[in-house]
Order: sequence, then C-alpha cells, then structure tokens
Amino acid sequence: MSGPTEATKGSAQIIRDSSGNPLYAVVPFDEYQALLDADGHVTIPHEVVDLMIEKNISPMAAWRKHRGLSQAQLAEKLGVTQGAVAQAEKMGNKPHIETLRSWARVLGCDVAQLTELTD
Repeated sequence: MSGPTEATKGSAQIIRDSSGNPLYAVVPFDEYQALLDADGHVTIPHEVVDLMIEKNISPMAAWRKHRGLSQAQLAEKLGVTQGAVAQAEKMGNKPHIETLRSWARVLGCDVAQLTELTD
C-alpha cells in the first residue's frame, strides 16, 4: 500500500488510494482500544442510576447530585440561573443539545448519559 496520507484534526491519520478516496484511518492504539471498549453502549455509573431510582429524578439531576453540586453551584458553573437548572432537571424535559453539551462538559460525562433512559 503506497497511497498518500494526511493528518486530521485529531490524532488519526487518513490513508487514501491513488484517486484520493479514503481507505483507512490510523489511530493511536489507546484511542482504538477506547473505541472497542465503548462498544456503542452508553453506560451510567451505578451511583447515578441509584439516585435516579431512589429519588425518582432525571439523569441530569442525578448527575448533578452525584458530583456533589447544588442547583445554585451548577448554575454558577454553567453561567445560568438556578431556575434554569431546575427547569432542565424536570422529569420528561427535553433540553436543547447545547444545554446537554454544557452540562456534560461541567459534570464530566457524555451527553448520552444525561438523557432519559428509554430501553
């Protein structure tokens, strides 16, 4: 294989055929292993699930409590009001994707871990 290669924004390298079509993506082994480990499934820590069940609260509220934050403390970190946090945490609420991304960044979790479980 002697096609041209190119670096990408991340740490992957794209190997292309002579026509410029992508053939392979080469990634560092630790990233490859993390992708295998993820296996397409979203997991939620047991402690977060316990909070959701025991207190009948949303995943967003459970993650906040799991991280030891009050609504006011999380609001400060997010740059929003405590009322906005309370609204986002309501069961059945469907927050905008940008809201979920902000929460995930602050709470150190994935967006998918903040959404209602449907399975």
